[in-house]
Amino acid sequence: MKKTIPLFLLLTTVGCASALTTGLVIFKGTDVKPDCDILLTGDKRVAVVPRSVYSNAYEMQNAPREIARQVNNRLEQNILNNARLNQRNKKLKIVEQSKVETWLDNCNNDFASFAEVGRDKSIKADVVIGIDIIGFRIRDPQNASLTQGRCEVQIQAIDCATGEPVVNERLMVVYPPNMPFPLAPNKEQQFRAEFIRVISERVAAKFHYYDKNSIDRFDGDNLGMH
Repeated sequence: MKKTIPLFLLLTTVGCASALTTGLVIFKGTDVKPDCDILLTGDKRVAVVPRSVYSNAYEMQNAPREIARQVNNRLEQNILNNARLNQRNKKLKIVEQSKVETWLDNCNNDFASFAEVGRDKSIKADVVIGIDIIGFRIRDPQNASLTQGRCEVQIQAIDCATGEPVVNERLMVVYPPNMPFPLAPNKEQQFRAEFIRVISERVAAKFHYYDKNSIDRFDGDNLGMH
């Protein structure tokens, strides 16, 4: 079955970059097994926990929590409720993100390890997907009139029983990948929301089946940003 892939963008990770032609592209979907299949089988309870190094940075704002909420939703859609039986795990239990955020508020976002969060009696997770936002910006530091999203993310999947990481990987997401572009001030929040969506997709895809050809194309003209 062919599908039309809309707008938007291509992600880059460390050591990998590529480009797409402008416009809408037709792809034949091909589902690929994720790098980590820890959530795909068994009766597991998972919590998505964000953390940031630069929590007071203006552009960071609530980005870590926004990313975590969307990752939580994507795990629910693509594992717990996946229409494809061979990609679904109905036994997976996903901790409500509001519970995680309440826990983080109560400790003022200060905790020793992701396993500590998962083991708390209010969370009771078997696995924690830890998301460290090491850097996040949407403006070119050399020219504030230009926009290009950059986010460095450390992704961990922690087995709470042992405290050991099953996954420990760093990604650099650049949006759009090739060069910064001018963006009208009233479009900044729209761009930021789209950038967060893309980061969340890339993080969540580490843990669920995904279509390797479904790489969104960022097109500022189509978004009405120019």
